[in-house]
Amino acid sequence: MSDRAVAAVLAALVLVTRLPFAAQTLWAWDSVLYSRALEQGFHVGADLADQRPHPPGYLFYLALAAVFRSVTRDSNAALVVVSVLASALTAAAVYLLCRRYADRGLSLVITLGAVSAPLVWTYGEVAMPYALLALLSVVFAMSLRDARTRPWPAALIASAGLGLAAGFRQDVLLLLGPLWLWMLASRSWRERALCIAAAGIAALAWFGPSATLSGGPASYLATLGAQAARVSELSPAAGGDALLRNTLLTVYALWWGLLGFALLLATALLASLLARRRLSSDAAFFALWLIPAAFVYVTIHIGDPGYLMSVLPGLYVACAALLAPVAARAPRAVIAFAALLVALNVVVFALSDGPFSAHAIERHDSSIVSRIAFVRGHFAPASVVILAQSEYLTARYYLPEYRVLFYGADPQALSSAAREARLGAPTEVVVFGNLAMSLPPTLRLASDGGVASGSVDAATSLVAYDLEPR
Repeated sequence: MSDRAVAAVLAALVLVTRLPFAAQTLWAWDSVLYSRALEQGFHVGADLADQRPHPPGYLFYLALAAVFRSVTRDSNAALVVVSVLASALTAAAVYLLCRRYADRGLSLVITLGAVSAPLVWTYGEVAMPYALLALLSVVFAMSLRDARTRPWPAALIASAGLGLAAGFRQDVLLLLGPLWLWMLASRSWRERALCIAAAGIAALAWFGPSATLSGGPASYLATLGAQAARVSELSPAAGGDALLRNTLLTVYALWWGLLGFALLLATALLASLLARRRLSSDAAFFALWLIPAAFVYVTIHIGDPGYLMSVLPGLYVACAALLAPVAARAPRAVIAFAALLVALNVVVFALSDGPFSAHAIERHDSSIVSRIAFVRGHFAPASVVILAQSEYLTARYYLPEYRVLFYGADPQALSSAAREARLGAPTEVVVFGNLAMSLPPTLRLASDGGVASGSVDAATSLVAYDLEPR
């Protein structure tokens, strides 16, 4: 069986194992924004009411999801299909890249580890673009690696491809930029200029439509600037504990993305250093693929553990490269140990109650479904106000007939159009999801069906915000 056939089998295996656990409801805040774009049309704005989705937009990602939505007739299902397919293709790409460094047996078991990691598996089941980010990362890392030494047109094609890939996730330009520059370093100045032009022209394929659909180039660029300013306020440069927070979240994501393979990778790297053996002739390739992204997440911004999907494929491929010399001497022992780690991944995802697991997906779905049913079954839309914070958009999406208000600090950070709403007696309120800011102690809530509710009386002062006033 050829390597391409093995890669196809791996992709099919991932596809089959993802389908039973696919999320049935929108996973997060951003998932709702992607659904808005599919249902109301693409538009990127600085204020929440204008975000379909948030900047920079991910136009090609949404265009691909729109194709599947024409079949599924459901936004969540369409977005999940993209994640499932991206996961399957990532498995094939990781295997093919591993084969550049290791034999078939080791490449196979390392790839199985890469696709069965709890964090990777979870994001391959939900309406978020991080599985696609993993695919883009490994495909274009491999493309840029090969283009460095192949005849001239390969560099031009890889550059144009990277420009187009940014239409799916603009952050690939930042994360893979160092690899692209490394690829260009082996070219003449004329070829470099042509590659830069090819990447820029290709990028117009997504920049032009994104800007046109968002009020024009000036408005779109202003929105990107506002988003960059918002991110900078959350970065370590703004002070506070952002550096520690980013570092802890990065380590947390790496743990759930590697589990036992973290130990295997660290041991293989240490053994290589002690033996004074180079990783391979591609040591620079791995360094430029993995280190810049980690630097960005720690020192600038990491908004979600899923961001680490950009480096996890590279870490697994690096593991294969490091283990290849050891596996050549003791293939059965190395492959058997790695297979045990794959089994650990599967057990943790399928049977544990961890934050990245089948139970976490099921729990998320059942929680949303049951709370929606409870609200509709016990409260008329005209008689209640729903208070929410992290699930504000989820409540608005699934309960559009109800009045949903944001209850939390700094609402202007989400929308400059935020309008204060003072709730007085005898308003009935329902709390949807967790609130970071405490409610007034005089507001006594009763919990039923996973939903807390109560009445505002004359002694209670309650201020919430309409983030999207009509």
